[in-house]
Amino acid sequence: MADSMHIPIAQYFQLVDPQNLDLPPDNVLIRPEVQEALYKHMFDESLTPLPPATYRARVLKLLVARIEGAITDPEEDEILDDLMEAWGNLLAQPKPSALEIAKELSHVKYTAPLQSQSPSDRTVIVVESRGLIVAGGTTGNRTWEAALHLGSFLTSSAGQDIVQGQRVIELGAGTGFLSLLCARHLGVKGVVATDREPFLIDNMKECVRLNSSAEGNAIPMYPGIWDWGTPLEGVEGMSEEMIEGGKPRFDVALGADLTYDVDIIPLLLSTAQDLFENYQVKKFVLSATLRNEATFQAFLAECDSFGLNVERLPFESTPADQQTGFFHATDTPIRTFVISPV
Repeated sequence: MADSMHIPIAQYFQLVDPQNLDLPPDNVLIRPEVQEALYKHMFDESLTPLPPATYRARVLKLLVARIEGAITDPEEDEILDDLMEAWGNLLAQPKPSALEIAKELSHVKYTAPLQSQSPSDRTVIVVESRGLIVAGGTTGNRTWEAALHLGSFLTSSAGQDIVQGQRVIELGAGTGFLSLLCARHLGVKGVVATDREPFLIDNMKECVRLNSSAEGNAIPMYPGIWDWGTPLEGVEGMSEEMIEGGKPRFDVALGADLTYDVDIIPLLLSTAQDLFENYQVKKFVLSATLRNEATFQAFLAECDSFGLNVERLPFESTPADQQTGFFHATDTPIRTFVISPV
């Protein structure tokens, strides 16, 4: 498969909007070997996990239209039979309602921008919904822009230096995307992924299974419930490296999009203080989408009142046309910073 196909295939399994897929030009799409690669790596039913049928249909509709438009000689140019058969099968499936689509949980495969590994060896699979508000009233079933941004930072040399060989805990893990990345690709001793919703913990446990090796070797990720303001408990199966004196111990904490609500900031920072004082955490690395500057300024002021130091990290989003993994928009400012005790 040509190198030019790696990025659109990675985008496709991340469910990037079909209109934003970095597909080859029409005069390349018309080539039989390219169509064969498209079918083999994107639409073959034997692939796992496949994107939802509704998404596959949207992408294939776009591809068929573009290939049809590129045909100049009907006797020489044609659309691959396998692609047309896949298109017909998708058209024959019942169309779910908008509400059903919003609630649908899908396997989404992210590709890490780690140049030292081939694309097939640097994936993270999560179970998530692209609906803004899903059943149960939580947005934790989606991997948001700030998590993708922080994931990109952690795969940089500076980010890897922070987590490699360390004991990690993630707050508000949601889909578990960052914890899975650390456990599978960034060489951590172990990572505890926490959230308050039991069904999110169940989803993360399923993701541990999905991301473990074919030989059955589980990755060192341990999901558990943590309702901020209460003791950390209910984390099962942690390795001995993660425990000292009968208690969990960590070196680094992670969090993405935890500062969006002024009302929860004091509880977040009291939890950070608990991590520093009682769990040996030395630094708390966060990313925040700047939806409201006043909210972020309130967060900084609250850090000062808690006696915590905030250091902004000099990491900017990779321009969209240069991204090779963890594809995300770059028009909304996202900041990455470290909280530590003064």
